[in-house]
Amino acid sequence: MVNRILFFSLATFWGGSFVVIKYAIAEIPSFTAAFYRVFFALIFLGCIYFKHFKGVPNFFDRRVFYSSLAGLCSIGIPFSLLFWGERYISASIAGVLNGTVPFWTLLMGISLFRNIKSVTRVKILGLILGFIGISVIFGPKVQLQGSIEEIKGLCALIGMSLFYALGININRSILVKETSLSSPVNLIIQHSISAIFLGILAYFVDGVFEWSLLLKPENGLSIFYLSFISTSLAFIVFFRLIREMGSVEASSVTFFVPAVALILDMITHQSTLTLLESVGTTIIFASMFLLKERKVLS
Repeated sequence: MVNRILFFSLATFWGGSFVVIKYAIAEIPSFTAAFYRVFFALIFLGCIYFKHFKGVPNFFDRRVFYSSLAGLCSIGIPFSLLFWGERYISASIAGVLNGTVPFWTLLMGISLFRNIKSVTRVKILGLILGFIGISVIFGPKVQLQGSIEEIKGLCALIGMSLFYALGININRSILVKETSLSSPVNLIIQHSISAIFLGILAYFVDGVFEWSLLLKPENGLSIFYLSFISTSLAFIVFFRLIREMGSVEASSVTFFVPAVALILDMITHQSTLTLLESVGTTIIFASMFLLKERKVLS
C-alpha cells in the first residue's frame, strides 16, 4: 500500500514540475531557473547522502567520466532545453513530448548501442505509433499554423527527449558495466557536472544571477518545488521503489507523468489541447504503453 502511494506521489511530483516551470520562468530567465533547480537539488542531495562519500572522487577516473557524461545527457542539457522550450509551448505539450522518451530510447538503443535483443514486434508497432503521434502534433505547426516560437519550443522539447534517451542508454549500456559507484555517489556527480554546465550557460546567456528574485514567494516556492520535491525527494522515492518493486515496475511511473501534467495544466492554466494535439497525444500514450518494459516470466 505504501509503495503504491509513493508510486503515484512520484508521478505527481514529476508531472507537476512541467506546470511549476511555467511559474518559475515567468520572471526568472530560463537557463538561470534550470541552474537553480539543479544547484539547490545538489545541496539537498549532498546533505542527505554525504555519508556515502569517503573522500573527493578522482575526476580523471573513467567511472567519474562516464557518470559526468550521463549527467550532462540526463540532467544538464535536457533541463536547459526544457526550461527554454516551455517559454513557447504549454506545460501539457511539454509533458506529452516528455512521454516520447521511451520511443527515442529504443530507437537510439537499436541504432547507436546495437541493443537488438530488446526489439519485439510490439515495440516496433510502438515506434511506428510514436512517430505518427509526434507527426500529428508537429504537422500543423510546421505548416505555419503555429508561430515560429512555438515550433522552436517543440523542437527544444524533442531535443530534451533525445538527450534523456541518450542518458538512459549511457546508464544502461556503458555506466552499469564500467562503474562500481553507488547510486547516491552517481547521483551527486551527475548533479554536480550539470550544475556547473547550467551555471556557465546561464551566466553567458542570461547574465549575472539576480538572487533577489528568489525572495518573491512565487519564485522561491517554484524553485523549492522543482529542486527539492520533483528532484531530490523524487529521486529518493524512485530509488526506494526500485528496491521494493523492481526497476521495471518502478520505471513504469513515467507512463503516468504526461497524464498528470495534462490534468494539472488544465486545472491551473485552463489550458486545453487542440483537436490534432489531442489525437497526437492519444497516439503517443498508446505508443508508450507498447514500448513499456515488461517483466519476463520464466
